[in-house]
Amino acid sequence: MVDHEAFPDICRRVCAERGWKLNPSGVHVPLAGARHQVVALELFDYEDEELVRLSSTIGEATKLTPVRLTIALRINAELAHGAFAVKDDHLMIVDTLMLEDADPAEFEASIRYLAQTADYYERVIFETDDH
Repeated sequence: MVDHEAFPDICRRVCAERGWKLNPSGVHVPLAGARHQVVALELFDYEDEELVRLSSTIGEATKLTPVRLTIALRINAELAHGAFAVKDDHLMIVDTLMLEDADPAEFEASIRYLAQTADYYERVIFETDDH
């Protein structure tokens, strides 16, 4: 069973095994083509459950037209993990895991998927590599 106290050890182990860098802003994931993505981690409790929210910024939502935001919502139905969201005027992809059930493989898979997906949409929509 994983809890808030054991979670940092899992983070360090997964990052070491994958060659990712764990820093205060989250997990820095290097990607193909010298690109990168940061996946932020936020531990929180909800209805007596310990959870971790993983999120990666794609770009500034304020730069998107209503049509593009609607397209992002339609893409949500096709995502394997997580969903698009707007937080603090940024388009992001987020996923939430229950710590009790989380294992290193699930954690690694979620980070990898969020990083790759966020990077893809950052490149396609915003033509940047800022996040």
